[in-house]
Amino acid sequence: MSHVHVDVERSAGAKYNKQSVRLLVVLMVVLLEGTRPPEASAQRPSARDIQQALDNGAKLEQSGDASGALELYRSAVEASGPTSPARARALMAVSQVERGLGRYADASRHAAAAGDLYEALGDFKGVAATLNRRGVIAQYDGDYAESERLLKRALEISTRLADSEGRAEHSSNLANSEFYLGRYTEAARLYDEALAVTNGAAGEPWTARRRQLVMINRASLYQRLGRDQEALAVYRQLDDAAAGLSPREKAEMRVNLGVLYRRLGDPIKALRAYDEARALFSRERAVDGELNALNNRGIALALDLGRLDEAEQSFSTALESAERVGHRREMLHALLYRGETRLRAGRRDLAREDFNAGLPLARELRTPEEEWKALYGMARVEPGSGQAVNYLCDGVRVIETIREGIRIQSLRSDFLSDKRVVYDALIAARLATAAPAVTFDILERSHSRVWRDRLSLAAPVDLGALQRALPDRVLLLDYWQSARGSAVVAVSSARAAVIPLAPDTRAIEKLIDMLSDGPSMAWRTHAQVVASQVLPPSDWFADVDRVVVVPDGATAMIPFEILPIGNRLLLERAAVSYTPTAATLVRPPPPAHSWLAPWQVQLRVFADPVFASTAVDDSSAEGQRSLRASADEARRVRSELAGRSILHLGDDNRKSYLTDVRERAPLLHLATHAVADLSAMEQSRIVFSPAAGSGAAADYLFLKEAYSLPLHDVELAVLSACETERGRIVGGEGVQSFSRALLAAGARSTVTTMWRVADEPTASLMQAFYHYLQRGVPRDEALRRAKLRFFESGGAISDPHFWAAFVLTGDGLRPVPRSISLTTAASAVIGVIVLTAVIVGWRRVRRSPASAVSRSSIG
Repeated sequence: MSHVHVDVERSAGAKYNKQSVRLLVVLMVVLLEGTRPPEASAQRPSARDIQQALDNGAKLEQSGDASGALELYRSAVEASGPTSPARARALMAVSQVERGLGRYADASRHAAAAGDLYEALGDFKGVAATLNRRGVIAQYDGDYAESERLLKRALEISTRLADSEGRAEHSSNLANSEFYLGRYTEAARLYDEALAVTNGAAGEPWTARRRQLVMINRASLYQRLGRDQEALAVYRQLDDAAAGLSPREKAEMRVNLGVLYRRLGDPIKALRAYDEARALFSRERAVDGELNALNNRGIALALDLGRLDEAEQSFSTALESAERVGHRREMLHALLYRGETRLRAGRRDLAREDFNAGLPLARELRTPEEEWKALYGMARVEPGSGQAVNYLCDGVRVIETIREGIRIQSLRSDFLSDKRVVYDALIAARLATAAPAVTFDILERSHSRVWRDRLSLAAPVDLGALQRALPDRVLLLDYWQSARGSAVVAVSSARAAVIPLAPDTRAIEKLIDMLSDGPSMAWRTHAQVVASQVLPPSDWFADVDRVVVVPDGATAMIPFEILPIGNRLLLERAAVSYTPTAATLVRPPPPAHSWLAPWQVQLRVFADPVFASTAVDDSSAEGQRSLRASADEARRVRSELAGRSILHLGDDNRKSYLTDVRERAPLLHLATHAVADLSAMEQSRIVFSPAAGSGAAADYLFLKEAYSLPLHDVELAVLSACETERGRIVGGEGVQSFSRALLAAGARSTVTTMWRVADEPTASLMQAFYHYLQRGVPRDEALRRAKLRFFESGGAISDPHFWAAFVLTGDGLRPVPRSISLTTAASAVIGVIVLTAVIVGWRRVRRSPASAVSRSSIG
């Protein structure tokens, strides 16, 4: 899909004048009568007449008469003096029209001529404007390196001149070049800079429109990185305030909105948006814009609606038009998407021609996004061949080169969402013949890049390093699930194997629905079905007492403890924990601090928030009642630990305390209300009591904020709230849930819930869990023993509905730091004092005269 970035240039602000026809005649006469006697020079148009001509040319341009505007602008160029400012302005006007008509070489030449004039006149603001124009033209011509060079020069000049409008304009356009070059971190920084400059000049007449343009471009970056809901929110906001945008700018926003509608599953709305954009582009004779809208229209027809013949014709028309005007970027898009359309229609030879033509063009234009798409296309027209594997390896290399360059984690985590298909194709192509180490390497590379950064790991984990790090009797199950197939890489310290699987997503969903709805007699039957689809053969579990699962796809929904192996549940055989990547198992452990002093805080608890029912989802029964039972849970948890605890209950349960770095403790427990919004994950939130005096119904910790919490001192974060493990599954990164967010924020491990569980069972299970933690039991085993208490109780709570919802993610193989209670410490001190007194007294007795006599007598 092809996004559009809005190029930002200052408008001349056309004025309408009834004398346009007369002025046009006068200017044409000047051109036709250049050999008149010297005395006729008095009839030459004045600077005022030339400016009026420029204004009227702008009127023609806005009305859609590009040819008429161009003729008028050219006449103004010829009529003005060779070193006059009016000539420079006329040259820039000519350049603007030529750019819209796709005549990029002429447009750049005229802008450069204007730049020479401005420099001779000492007008450096004008020089920056011409550099900006040439940089934008280079973008449309696909020469992004040249665009970057020119726009950097423009930005340097506007910064030196303290020209706020120029800085905002040039920063935004430079960000567009960085975007096309795949440098998304730099693009994001420049958009933020442009927005900051614009906001800093609030009140200036240019700021409202400029802010809209920058927001459109930033939304386009969100789309490229898979942050669709954020992009949609921006477009909706802008749609209500788009009065200041030109028809072309509105059209570019409509194209981006169409792309977004497609990704959100509404191709009909997308087609409507593309058609609206084409009509707006047509009004301004913007050939490049029409081409982009046409290509995107073809994408929707082909990929979403299956109307392949119509789509191919649309791409062919776009390709012909792009070749005619020399628009290489749109030529590239038309080739790639026509190739995709022909491939889907079974016309492999024709598809090969398109991808073969697109690949060198993408490399020439240095656009890595299009390069990997061309490589992926070539691999699919050569299925089963060694060459296909080479194409896929090259595609993965290009993708990882881009991703390595993204330095902002929140951007990098979304980047892979539409590129995981390349990794999946490579795994599928090599699954039957590759060694386990090769499959494991590709699988880990497909999802561990973000987590490597978060875990401070320098390189991807390899199978050998993992096996050396795995303790005995620990089994790792690293899952791969895709439309091309499924498998699990089973790894222990002694062996490894890739085992093909055939999981049924519907069977998994049915099991989870049954467990979350309430106790059921039929769960074992369904668990048996799922176990047969997702577990390796039973011999892998013969000498295992710990299992670590790296889920993928639908397997992320499964509480593996309930799956039977033979006649026993996995819960009865082994402790189970989960991790987003096998890389967590090779990171170095934190500095040893297994014991805490009595005065150190061991636990922080947030519970029993005070909030209005309207502060949460009113359709939920959870939102209609208080959470007073969570206060009881907090006290029961505290009672099991020996160290100091800080309890934030009721009105004191405030979000600000959570972010207070002065409160440090290795254990963090949140017994509160949570809302998992699967349609808009950025709205998923944990509820806190409102800040004092705020008058709010509640305060919230949103999922996005959780990634930035200061949790590097936290060994275990427990979210004893509803559905804190639920979230949208993102290809290559797993489930967007609170457990992943807290791990990213620095916590070594988390306990979260997969569905709603009643208060009393939750409090009892948490109390048992902390009971075992305080006794030095490793985290995964402590949770297992707490669950076994329920399962083996023989009562109603033995049903997995009450205990299987709780899952441990992250480092589960070690105990948490324990504390020595004040009572124990005091007893120890008293004991030492008493013992010391006894020893001292005994020594004194030995040294007394009576003792000497006694010894002498005895002797």
